[in-house]
Amino acid sequence: MKRVLILGCNEVTKRLLVDLCKHRSYASDICLASRRKEECDELRNLAASMGVRVITAGIDMNNIEGAMMMIKIFAPDLVVNLLPVELTHEAMNLAAKAQADYLDGSLFGVPDIPSSNSFLSKQFEKFAEFQRNGKTAVCGSGFIPGLVNTVIRYAMRKDFRKVDSIDLVAVSGEKKAAARSSKKNTNDDILYSEDIKEPESIKKIKADRRAFYIEDGKVVETEAMSIEAESSSGSKVYLAPSPMLTDIVKEIPDINNIRYFKLGRKPANEHKAPKDKIEFLEEMGLLSKKPVKVGDVEIAPLDLVAAVLPKMADNGTPQETEVRAKGIASYEIYITGKSKKDDKEITRSYIISEDNDMTYDKYEVNAFEYMKGSAIIAGVKLMCRDKWKKPGVFTPAAFDCEEYFKAFTMEGIEVVEGEGKPF
Repeated sequence: MKRVLILGCNEVTKRLLVDLCKHRSYASDICLASRRKEECDELRNLAASMGVRVITAGIDMNNIEGAMMMIKIFAPDLVVNLLPVELTHEAMNLAAKAQADYLDGSLFGVPDIPSSNSFLSKQFEKFAEFQRNGKTAVCGSGFIPGLVNTVIRYAMRKDFRKVDSIDLVAVSGEKKAAARSSKKNTNDDILYSEDIKEPESIKKIKADRRAFYIEDGKVVETEAMSIEAESSSGSKVYLAPSPMLTDIVKEIPDINNIRYFKLGRKPANEHKAPKDKIEFLEEMGLLSKKPVKVGDVEIAPLDLVAAVLPKMADNGTPQETEVRAKGIASYEIYITGKSKKDDKEITRSYIISEDNDMTYDKYEVNAFEYMKGSAIIAGVKLMCRDKWKKPGVFTPAAFDCEEYFKAFTMEGIEVVEGEGKPF
């Protein structure tokens, strides 16, 4: 039994709390901490109705002194991080200072393109600290990469002597995202503000257009959406970047061919910055960053021009926004290799699916988020029983795949196996 500190208050917090209260062999004491303490208090009242004492605390991850005071009072054995992913570094620091074990559901800061000298994610920068403390940090124990990696390793152990290729296909539902505007940009010679001065959001959009896959053991860089395929349900899917590929490269390095596809749409007409107009502005000195005085005000010509030019988002360029997914969401894993049984080449499919309509109605999250929560809950239970115990920072790939596979299937995640052609 562990003293468990849960950081963050959301639907997964509620599900985890109810589970720990029902099965009291996992946790002796529970503390819920979030910036909005009143939300934790609501869950505490739910626990009280089940006869379990839970304490709550308000916590600001930027206030180290205040957070450490709470840590010293509660003295957790295990810190479960359910905060937004951008607070991962702060949560890991808190667990390390408390000399507690740590678990989260997502990888943070995964490199765009993996290399032999890059970490799997930024969490691994804390490896030495957790190792010195003799404590275990398990990162990415949610759907990606924890659950998917475990299904792959479980299938490899059970069905394959050698694996040659893996294709991953994520179908989030009938509708996932829609363009912000129904207009089509039919003119490719418009000069936009972003063409001369890129904000961070546009840089990110361009970065997201990069993708990579593994072919014959080598990393191949390309443009996202450049390869089209079809899922088992008939949906069009496209090559895309994913931390799942980096996880496989780092954790299962012997796979020679790996690709990831997801739902998406190809832009009807990709904008290209008009070179002649940019050159004209340069000749006029209007792209200078050096401020000039206009009356009583100093302003850089570049800033002035950027302010008066139209923005890409206003003209229907392919920036996407999230909308509610509908119908069945599925994650398909196709593995091709030599059969353990007779050494013949075989392909097996492993499909994990859930109904978006059910998860939204019951838990107010989409199907993938629900399955991620189920995988996290399974991981917390394994840590409470000391089944995941090794000094340092790891993903679930460092531990027995059969044990984790059994744990998340007990949380309701079903993996349907089938035979088929290579994807």
